[in-house]
Amino acid sequence: MKKYILIILLFITSNGIGQIKYGTIQYGKITNKEINLSKNSPVYKDVTDWVTKLNTEADKVEYTLNFTSEEAYFFANTILIDNDGIGFSLAATVGRGKLKYYQNKTTNENREYRDTQRTGKVIIQNETEQVWTILNESKKIEGYTCFKATTPFLTDEDGKKKENIFFTAWFSPQIPFSFGPLGYGGLPGLILELQTDKAAFFVKKINLSLDKTPEIDKLTSPKAITAETYLQMIRGTYSKEQLQGIQELESK
Repeated sequence: MKKYILIILLFITSNGIGQIKYGTIQYGKITNKEINLSKNSPVYKDVTDWVTKLNTEADKVEYTLNFTSEEAYFFANTILIDNDGIGFSLAATVGRGKLKYYQNKTTNENREYRDTQRTGKVIIQNETEQVWTILNESKKIEGYTCFKATTPFLTDEDGKKKENIFFTAWFSPQIPFSFGPLGYGGLPGLILELQTDKAAFFVKKINLSLDKTPEIDKLTSPKAITAETYLQMIRGTYSKEQLQGIQELESK
């Protein structure tokens, strides 16, 4: 069965290659509304009210993926959000969202821009490898035939180990570019829908007829840090001198 699926993917991909040079995709987001807190908790109502506000604002954020055959740039589209202390950066990252992410499949570069109260503005060099399992399921998304694939989610942004959590991607070999939202990719087709444990990212608009190369921010910086250094920062184990040097990125 897997061999049969592979043959179908290769056939569809071969028909798409050469027809598309680059493109841009708009994604929306629907957050998981489940609240893991006992209803008997004295703070249940306050927490529920605030999380509901947060999810409402988070679902307003849309994202853009600009891509060529070699590289891609994913970013949250800036909008004005100011609701009970909820700002744009927080709303954009709810549901495992990203503010900005750069991928280059040739050089294997992966960089992410983050802006949190604990770390300030930082650019992180990621060395992530996604292992996908392509399943015998398909569906149509915006007229494109998409196939289902899953990958394990092993470590969250704070470095905490995760078990038995899988992300689901729906990718289309008819758009033969190995990119997707949140820095996910490596499949034989563009990811049009990504389901995390916290939210679903779905396609809203597809433009494959651009008359010029779309904007791609490579997120380069001489002070880019490793993922390990970032974890040291958020855990408070980084020295004051080192932290001061890294946070000079805020002036960029």
